[in-house]
Amino acid sequence: MRASPRYDKVFRTRKARGPLLDEDAELGLINARKLAELRKRAERASAAASLSAAATPKAAKSSKEVVLDALYDRGDEVLQAAYQAYPRQTEVVVDQLARLLKQTGARERISGGELYQLFRNLGLRFALKTTIKIQDKGRFVDLKDKLKMDMEGG
Repeated sequence: MRASPRYDKVFRTRKARGPLLDEDAELGLINARKLAELRKRAERASAAASLSAAATPKAAKSSKEVVLDALYDRGDEVLQAAYQAYPRQTEVVVDQLARLLKQTGARERISGGELYQLFRNLGLRFALKTTIKIQDKGRFVDLKDKLKMDMEGG
C-alpha cells in the first residue's frame, strides 16, 4: 500500500518528494508557532482581565469603613470604645452591620446612641467618656470646672 503524494508532503515521510527541512529549521518553525499561540492567549487573557477589572469596583471597602461611613453623632467614638472593650465580638457585629448596609445600598445612617444601644442589647457593656458642658459667659465650660468656680467664688 503506497501513501499518496499529499500524505508524503504533509507528514514529510522519507518517500516525499522534495528536500526535508533540517531539524533546526523545523524546531524553529514549531517554536514560532507555539510562541504566536501563547501571545494570542496572553492578549485574550489581558483583555478579559481588563474587562472584569472595569466591571468591579476598584477598591472594595472593608467592613469597618462601610460602617464608619454610615455613623454619625459620636458613632465613631462608640465603635472605638467597643473595639477596645470587645475586639472580637465587635468585629463580628461590624461585619454583620456592613453586610446589612451593603444590602440596603448604604442609605441607612446609624447614630452613636443607636449603635451603643445595639451593643448593650447584645450584652456588650462598656463605658463611654462623657462630659457635660455648660455655657458660661459665652464659652463652654465643663460642669466640674463650673462647680469648682462657683464654690470658690462664693
